[in-house]
Amino acid sequence: MKILMLSKACVVGAYQRKLEEMARLPDVELRVLVPPSWRDARGDLKLERAHVEGYDLRVTPIRFNGHFHLHYYPQFGQQVRAFRPDIVHIDEEPYNPSTLLALRHARQVGAKSLFFSWQNINRRYPFPVRLIEWWVLNHVDYAIMGTQNAADVWRAKGYRGPFAIIPQFGVDPTIFHPAPHPRRGGTLVVGFVGRLVPEKGGALLLDALAQLEGTWQLDIIGDGPQKPHLLER
Repeated sequence: MKILMLSKACVVGAYQRKLEEMARLPDVELRVLVPPSWRDARGDLKLERAHVEGYDLRVTPIRFNGHFHLHYYPQFGQQVRAFRPDIVHIDEEPYNPSTLLALRHARQVGAKSLFFSWQNINRRYPFPVRLIEWWVLNHVDYAIMGTQNAADVWRAKGYRGPFAIIPQFGVDPTIFHPAPHPRRGGTLVVGFVGRLVPEKGGALLLDALAQLEGTWQLDIIGDGPQKPHLLER
């Protein structure tokens, strides 16, 4: 089975462990297309080749780099026609132009297709985003949802196809696992790792901790515009 995956997230080396595990499945030939970099608030995240065994990781040009709702891959159609995959795994939300274009190319070669979504808020988007969303939901073959909330959102928006709930890249148990001797008693220590912006929920976490009895400690690893507000609290 030939799988072609399109993912800007996989420029991050740590995320490529999932790709190695996928490639270990029997009878799977995996090719992954990534941009040379992805721009976000942290800067220009260049491709890291950290875990590349067992599959073919290739760079493909990107247009409108850094714009979630505008970017697309102008050579993706050529890649699909050359590889002739059985499945096109589009690691993007269903309302993005890159998803629409990738899905159309998949259909042209008779490949099955799927998208991935973390979307857990039922937003009504303006035209033409709403039209892209509708077309993808009605023509894609499968979906992977990051959470049950995301599944509920897309069911409410009209997606009637099959899906699985998989938190995208999951957790590597060889790196992240409980300590051999759990902490007993004392202060509850909670860790927060991420960008300090309202949508990440740092303030919500503080509100929840404030309602706990006993002593607790919050360790924050990250930076962002919400940092001064969180420090004041």
